Amino acid sequence: MTQPLNGAIVAPKKELLRGVLIATGVAGLLLVTTVLPAEYGIDPTGAGKALGLTQLHRPASPVAAVAPAVPDLQGATKGSTVPAKDEVRQMTIASAQETAYRTDVMEIVLPPNKGLEVKTHLAKGATLIYSWKTKNGEMVNQDFHGEPVDAGKDEFESFILSKGISESRGSLIAPFTGVHGWYWKNLSGEPVTIVLQASGFYSDIFRK
Repeated sequence: MTQPLNGAIVAPKKELLRGVLIATGVAGLLLVTTVLPAEYGIDPTGAGKALGLTQLHRPASPVAAVAPAVPDLQGATKGSTVPAKDEVRQMTIASAQETAYRTDVMEIVLPPNKGLEVKTHLAKGATLIYSWKTKNGEMVNQDFHGEPVDAGKDEFESFILSKGISESRGSLIAPFTGVHGWYWKNLSGEPVTIVLQASGFYSDIFRK
């Protein structure tokens, strides 16, 4: 150290330079080992992971992750961004219903080698849940389908087509207002009885 005339102690320039270099080095070390792993998820030395600092980093959600707007469906909620573990989330649809909830159990007898239909009237967005099986395990063909109210001849949309089955279960949120239900074809030369259980927000259920 040098002693100036006024009595103040002044450090030599070499010591000042060394102090600046040491401070700069410490700041750089802290930047690489703590700030970068914690704030940006960058860990070139591996020290951030060892100290548990990389777990503090939470990347911002990209703009593209925001669910796009979808057309309203009888007051239905729009697509949700809430994640579900280990699965791809589907669009959430929740809507109030004007039609009363009901349940029905029917026995339908299919003539030998003939077909028969059972239908429900559903408004757009209404839900139908069903389960059916043949009484003795006989095999039939199924066409679960719907027709708009103003459908022309042979104008319909098939939702589930199955061949040679003895039971089935499923659900439908009606894509349009109309009649929705089942067509079964008996594949045998003997009558086949189908036991149908249905529930949902349909106004009626009938044989066609």
